[in-house]
Amino acid sequence: MGLNFRATLITALIFFVVFVGAVYTIRTVSGTNLPVAAVQSGSMEPNIPTGALIFVQAVDPSEIVAGPPPVGDTVIYVQPGTHVSDYFIFTSYDPLPISHRAIDKVEVNGTYYFLTKGDANIYPDQSPSNPLSWVPEDRIIGKVVYSIPYLGYPFLWFKNIWLVSLVILIVIIIIILPSGEKESAKRMEGSV
Repeated sequence: MGLNFRATLITALIFFVVFVGAVYTIRTVSGTNLPVAAVQSGSMEPNIPTGALIFVQAVDPSEIVAGPPPVGDTVIYVQPGTHVSDYFIFTSYDPLPISHRAIDKVEVNGTYYFLTKGDANIYPDQSPSNPLSWVPEDRIIGKVVYSIPYLGYPFLWFKNIWLVSLVILIVIIIIILPSGEKESAKRMEGSV
């Protein structure tokens, strides 16, 4: 194995270790397995547009502020029966979580329930007259603490974890192959 191939392989390995370390650090700091997500619909426009990258922070349910825009916190929550799978450094939700504003909040028997609504939607997600139909605190992943418009589009394009893994593998191969070809060419030149 040539020096360039080894250097490229070591660089790729270092990149991978740094990437995995960064993901675990972000997960730890945010307190959730979904610290970053891409907004897939316009239900929160104009405050959070489609394609925005949102940053999520786990929060105590008692600290979530409920109210109309811009007062209420935007929370990200899962629907009943959501299947959650952790794949190494990625988490998959089926169906995908929803990020809408908490417009009302009640406490029933020590559990907080949140009435949610997309800023661009006409009606709330649940029945306003039935607090037990609202989102219970155990389905809240966290609240949106920051968003960056348009930065989420690459995540939307590559929703499939296997597709993302394939793209990363192809990029690594593209980086490594030219180094291997150069080494082969050098060996051939030396043997002539």
